[in-house]
Amino acid sequence: MQKYGIVTIVKNAKFFTFSLIVCSIFFLSGCWSSSTSSPKLVVINVLDPDYYHDCHIAGSINIPFEQIDEQIKTLSKKDRYVLYCSNFACTAAPFAAQMMYNSGFEHVSFFPGGIVQWYQKGYPCTGPAQMAYLKEENEPLGDDDHPGV
Repeated sequence: MQKYGIVTIVKNAKFFTFSLIVCSIFFLSGCWSSSTSSPKLVVINVLDPDYYHDCHIAGSINIPFEQIDEQIKTLSKKDRYVLYCSNFACTAAPFAAQMMYNSGFEHVSFFPGGIVQWYQKGYPCTGPAQMAYLKEENEPLGDDDHPGV
């Protein structure tokens, strides 16, 4: 992972996948209590609902970017959050992560490759995945291509 301003970027999809698998094991085994004292990993898709319903990371929730400011009031600041949007060129996830950090969330990251990289790597997705953008080229941008974070 790399620090990008004050928000961490998940650069390695394998690490992110491993983290999701480990968290799933904790949930399934009952080792991770659902009590309010135990933090959990929450993966947030910040795209519009149509994009979310077409294809999203399995287990992620949808909070469209336009609703982040209002919806974060309902989230626990103890939990850990990873936000993602469509692809490397999308700036919604880094901006939303910055908004959360500015609102007092300390454990916020974003996955810069977005659902396109996730889908193209064959990682677990939910939805029919029929939108054309999922098959388009998705190359990493330079370090300065996510303004504001």
